[in-house]
Formats: sequence, structure tokens, C-alpha cells
Amino acid sequence: MKLICTESYEESARIAAGIITGAVKAKPDILLGLATGETAEGIYAGVVKAYQAGEVDFSRARTVNLDEYIGCGEPDSYRYFMESHLFRHINIPPENITIADYKADPEEDVSRMRRFFEGNRVDLQLLGLGANGHIGFNEPAEALQALTHIEDLTPSTIEANARLFANAGLVPRRAITMGMGDILRARSVLLVVKGESKRKVLGELLDGKAVSTQNPASLLLLHPDVTVIFQK
Repeated sequence: MKLICTESYEESARIAAGIITGAVKAKPDILLGLATGETAEGIYAGVVKAYQAGEVDFSRARTVNLDEYIGCGEPDSYRYFMESHLFRHINIPPENITIADYKADPEEDVSRMRRFFEGNRVDLQLLGLGANGHIGFNEPAEALQALTHIEDLTPSTIEANARLFANAGLVPRRAITMGMGDILRARSVLLVVKGESKRKVLGELLDGKAVSTQNPASLLLLHPDVTVIFQK
């Protein structure tokens, strides 16, 4: 595991954006696994800046997203987030984008996403970290699912996400997420950690002494190529 400790989130985002654009330049037909949320915003801003400067070309790149809410409105969907922060600002072909459909039948969409992962392997997977250790929407539990699945969100995750909605009652209670097996099959993983609320679970990960399904991020200790970027 490679650790990068920075002075600020802005520095973390700049480094992460450089890693992503560097990976695209090294492998133009790369399959990127992408995340959403506040942690990703600054990263994608850096990626867009590099594209607008003519430093990177996404015309052959492909993407797949970690997760998507079930039963949300369009402005609250992760598809909308990705379009707003990344996709509409770069030259990636729409047909090269794969993301769960918040409007579709959830069970059918899980099957569609599983078929995608059966035939594709992510080259670089971007992750954020939840305050309870969740990555994607793989919540702490006695057992974690390996494949893409429907996840019931924990009260702590719903509470943490409520600030992004008009009121807490609008936060979806379920989501489609890549499973831990899907994530760990990525050739490389980039975990970017933002915020004081993540200190405890980040410390457990960096301690490196235990792997526990009660801290899903700790399973990254089993992966041979993980980079973690975090602030002092």
C-alpha cells in the first residue's frame, strides 16, 4: 500500500487528478472505476482542467461507476453528478459510460451491471471513504457481498448524505453498488480520504493489523496495488 499524506484536500485532489490523467495517457482505452460525492468533486475539477488544457484525451476511455441510488429524482442521482462534474466537460463517448440506472427496475439493473463486470476488469478504481468505513455502498456487516447488489443504507450513511438533499426524508434508503469482489478485482485502487469524520476508520486501515467486514475499507489491505491519499 502506497501512502500519500498531504497538507490539504486541495493538494490531495490535485495529486489524485494527476494519477487519473496519467493512467489515461498511459492506456488510452482504460476502464476507469469512478466514485461520487464531495471527495470526488475537486478531483474531477482537476481532471477537467487537464482535459481543457489539452493534456489528456478521453475519446477511447471507458468508465463504470461504483454505485447509484434507487428511487431518487434526477438532480439527486449519481448520473446527474457525473454529468455535471465530469462527463459533459470531457470528450468521452456516451456509449463508453456505464452506470446503474436510478429509473430502472433495480433487480434487472443489478443483473445488467453484473454482466458488465463478468466481461470487463477495471484498470483504476477511484474510491472515497465513508465515516463508518463503507466504500461504494458496502456497509459494515457480518458479511459483505462480492458482486454488484442492492444495499440497504445504514442510518449513519443516510444521516451523512442528508446534507445533500432538501431534507433527510428525501435521502434514498437503498442503492445499487459494486460488491467488494468487483472492487478488489480492479488492477489498481486509488482511495482518497477527506474529512475529520473519517479519522477513526482511516486509522484502522493504515494500522494494517486487521481485516474486518465491520470496516469494509480494511479489505483493501488484501489488494496488491492500493494508493491512499489523505490529509495530515
